[in-house]
Amino acid sequence: MSDRECDAGVIFASSRNHGNTRLLVEYVVAARTVPIIDLSSKRIGVYDYGHANIGDDFIPLVEGLSQKALWVFATPVYWYTMSAQLKTFVDRLTDLVTVRKDIGRNLRGRLVAVVASGTDPELPAGFESPFRLTCDYLGMKYRGAFYGQFDRDLVPSATTASKARAYGAALFEMTAKPSLNADARQERPRAG
Repeated sequence: MSDRECDAGVIFASSRNHGNTRLLVEYVVAARTVPIIDLSSKRIGVYDYGHANIGDDFIPLVEGLSQKALWVFATPVYWYTMSAQLKTFVDRLTDLVTVRKDIGRNLRGRLVAVVASGTDPELPAGFESPFRLTCDYLGMKYRGAFYGQFDRDLVPSATTASKARAYGAALFEMTAKPSLNADARQERPRAG
């Protein structure tokens, strides 16, 4: 695996596919080869206790993602939380502890990070809780969030781009190693 190839996938969840969040993802990913999956282009229904949505794009998507060492959730901050697209995706993880337990078991030990964009100086209190608690429940390793502040549309704050690149370098270094041993899983990139 070269320095620029990473065993990771970005789960991109924004209503604008070329807005602030996408620009922030480009800073974090830099020139690395990382697939960016746009949830808005997928047909993923809301969670249903009767599993009526089992034939949509969710299961095939997570089958592929379950093979990745690192998942990066990318979302704007909408009303103090993740986007609706990402919330639907996270809710559907329930399918992996009910109808597709084989995939759910395969998530254990996988790394998860969040890249979020917004205009406030910092993430809202409690923003990371759903990610951290979901990871704990599924046996995944939460590695924290990077927040990029934007002064206005497509104009990041003075230090956002450089901090995002540094965060990405540290984050993707975890997946460039031949194996994710226990020591590597304990590392956590600094948001700057």
